[in-house]
Amino acid sequence: MTKKTFIWDFDGTLVDSYPAILESLEVTYQHFDLPFDRVSVEKYILEKSTGDLLLDLEKAYGISFEDLKKKQSLEQAARDDSIVLMAGAIEVLEWARKEEIQNFIYTHKGATTASVLERLGISDYFTEVITSANGFKRKPHPQAIDYLVEKYQLTRTTTTYIGDRSLDMNLAFEADIKSINFKKSEHNCHHTINHLTDIMAISH
Repeated sequence: MTKKTFIWDFDGTLVDSYPAILESLEVTYQHFDLPFDRVSVEKYILEKSTGDLLLDLEKAYGISFEDLKKKQSLEQAARDDSIVLMAGAIEVLEWARKEEIQNFIYTHKGATTASVLERLGISDYFTEVITSANGFKRKPHPQAIDYLVEKYQLTRTTTTYIGDRSLDMNLAFEADIKSINFKKSEHNCHHTINHLTDIMAISH
């Protein structure tokens, strides 16, 4: 029997980090003297990504993406201590371990991801953690997923990407793997959840 594999998103999926992300963005906007609307910014990053938002700011205001990203990443890292686990995260990870489901993380968050995982006590659940520091093309490009599939000889039909945004579902589609997400989709390889523990019921 082919073993199942979970590849997890990080922000908004395993951890509740959006308050920290929004604070880091607000400070970044202030640093570059840009108008900040918290409601619209939150809506944007939930629908797309922080990276897309910064790219839009580059186009609109002529500030380089690299400068924006550097400032935002520094501010977010300074708030890593405020990040907490999503409800049900430990329960699902423990269940996955007992079920011999291999777990990975693929996130756009940077190199500080490792220290957050250590602080939250969940780093040992994951075989490998891929962050933006690895240099793969950004989601929804499947480059990082393809890397994991090839390195660990994963079977795409039993590999699932778990996330919270449309971007994550699109990544799974592009990589030809399944998806579990907090958003609805008509894609036939997709499952919608309202709580992380729902994963246990649909993954047997």
